[in-house]
Amino acid sequence: MITSPDGIESAGGVVGRVLRASTTRFTVGCQQPMAAAGSTLPAFGALVRAENADGSVTYGLVSNITVEDDPFVRQLVAAGVENEEYIADQRQRRQVPVVVDVLVVGWGNGPEIHHRLPPHPPGTLDRIYPCGPAEAVRFTGRHDWLRFVLAAADLPADALAVAALRGAAQARPPDQRQGYLISAGRELARLLAHDLTRLDGILQQIRNL
Repeated sequence: MITSPDGIESAGGVVGRVLRASTTRFTVGCQQPMAAAGSTLPAFGALVRAENADGSVTYGLVSNITVEDDPFVRQLVAAGVENEEYIADQRQRRQVPVVVDVLVVGWGNGPEIHHRLPPHPPGTLDRIYPCGPAEAVRFTGRHDWLRFVLAAADLPADALAVAALRGAAQARPPDQRQGYLISAGRELARLLAHDLTRLDGILQQIRNL
């Protein structure tokens, strides 16, 4: 665990740095050995945070992860390279460009958590950190953040909501997980009362968590 100057613990090192940002979304760029990408990148639906220059924190959910191609990879594919030893060597040594898209779901200022859009976006090249279990529990203590996910029409919103709830539940002690998901299901029922088909699809996935 890594602790920031304000006492917040992260689940690991820096995810990457902000490439571009708005008050609703931001995109993170990171480069790392290809072999390490699966173990160090946050998962789809993971809660991450940006530490802003004014001391506030912007929270978001990982909504997409893209492994970018580059001229070297294109050459390997075009050349039909099938030598597993050579491919493994490239994965171990080369830095792979990875882009992580994040949906903003709230912000914090000291001990206060706000489930609304922040007053300003993260800055270019700001560091992005994965949130540790304690911070995830604190942020997801109320379910207001689900509104942002369900309203993201151009994202796989339902899958993102399920993945984020899975992470929030797993951050809690085992004896609290079922109760948390039941509470979240009730909030989803309130938010999606007008769309019972969509609600049923999400609840079916939550039951299988």
